[in-house]
Amino acid sequence: MKARIPVNEAERLENLRQYEILDTGREQEYDDLTAIASQICGTPVSMISLIDEDRQWYKSTVGVDPALTETGRDVAFCAHNILDASGPLVIKDMREDPRFSDNPFVSAAPNAIFYAGAPLVTDEGHALGSICVVDLKPRELTEEQVEALTALSRQVIKLLELRKSLAATRHQYELKAAAHKNLLDFSYVVAHDLKAPLRNIGQFAELVTADYGQSIPEDGREMLAMMGDLTKDAQRMISGVLKYSEAVTKVDEEREVVDLREVVEAMKVRLLPPPDCRVEFVGPVGEMYASKLAVEQVLQNLISNAIKYRDKPETVIEVGYQVTEDGAVLSVRDNGRGISERAQRSIFNLFYTTAVEGEEESHGVGLSIVKRMAELLRGEIKIASEEGQWSEFSLVMAG
Repeated sequence: MKARIPVNEAERLENLRQYEILDTGREQEYDDLTAIASQICGTPVSMISLIDEDRQWYKSTVGVDPALTETGRDVAFCAHNILDASGPLVIKDMREDPRFSDNPFVSAAPNAIFYAGAPLVTDEGHALGSICVVDLKPRELTEEQVEALTALSRQVIKLLELRKSLAATRHQYELKAAAHKNLLDFSYVVAHDLKAPLRNIGQFAELVTADYGQSIPEDGREMLAMMGDLTKDAQRMISGVLKYSEAVTKVDEEREVVDLREVVEAMKVRLLPPPDCRVEFVGPVGEMYASKLAVEQVLQNLISNAIKYRDKPETVIEVGYQVTEDGAVLSVRDNGRGISERAQRSIFNLFYTTAVEGEEESHGVGLSIVKRMAELLRGEIKIASEEGQWSEFSLVMAG
């Protein structure tokens, strides 16, 4: 006898499709559950089946030809099981049950006789299919076996929910990654297009001052000078945006073994520290597994800042890496002028700079890049400092 269609069929099918499970490959977690079902119930056959619109599809089977992945819904035992989501369906002898006696799987090969199935019921109350066991002889299950089969059905639902949750998380990540890339691309284009007009404004102010400076009132010359300073400041900010955009866009999440001694030596060649500044790798661990470009960006910006803001006759910059029980720590420590507690609260903000009067101002994006690289390395950047004595930046990564 063909099973009737549930009254909530449209909603049930919609619920089933939300899990995006149909026609996926075999997975060990589901195979483990069918194997346990067969062992608990002592049957040669067990299945996790999902009832689609016009078919029964198997996610996992035991004792069945692996090539058999689906049957028609009209001959599916589990199509009857989903009609009552309140509990398991147990049939001692399907030959004596009018719902199954004329089923070709009962009346002909393989001549199935015993069936027991626990419906796979979602939080919305829809029975999507069942985890079932089948035997070729009459059988009865104990109350404990039926309860165990029901418990396994709940585990199948938990696996389906986990799958849906992971898919939703992956989708949100992809949306955020795309939005972040679009924002970086936009900032790069805008910043690049603004450089030329700003440069022209600055040059125009210089030309006016040079050619007509003597005939311009003092307050006018001050305004032109202010225009020039503001133009330079805007150019520094734009250069910062470009540097941040380029650094973040180039870094990928592909990880490899990074030789930190080699990276530190490369930084010394690239940054050319003055004779009064010593940069050294102190370990104790010499290699880390991470994105090499991200590690280089972190060390380049931190070492560069330590060189720039040194104030001692001899500056020592130490790069360390250690593995702990909780993870790993990549650190850069210097004996420079330190960072005040107030500055520490803002130091990772874009365009923030600790330059004092008389020093050449930077674009203020170096530590913003460090913070973003730390996130890409699945870590967190921390700072400790004693003003006038030392500073230490630590990239802390969980194990």
